Amino acid sequence: MYRDAVGAWFDFYYLHTGEKYIFDAKDGKHLKLLLKKIECKVKEKNLQPTEENILNSFKGFLNSLKDQWILDNLELAIVNSKFNVLYVKAVKNNPFNKGQQIDDLIRAKYGSDPKRATG
Repeated sequence: MYRDAVGAWFDFYYLHTGEKYIFDAKDGKHLKLLLKKIECKVKEKNLQPTEENILNSFKGFLNSLKDQWILDNLELAIVNSKFNVLYVKAVKNNPFNKGQQIDDLIRAKYGSDPKRATG
């Protein structure tokens, strides 16, 4: 699941910036913490914390990010540190029932998944 989450982040970042994300150990730490937070929210919603549910919720969460400052300063560390505020905003606007939407947006914009950065 971690590898898929990294790929989802790369795709999301590329979709919003047109650039490849340079991923290092610090980013890995923040992604793991973010996935743990997503897992807690999945459990709170009485869903099974399967890898699929967590990954789809992660993608849905990313797709719900509309705060311009966050998008202008798009880093995993920032998204992780602002998770609670961003989650509340996201739930008000979209209850995460379309986890694959980010994939659909990427395909619509680029015709297929953009090339993913490898590190």
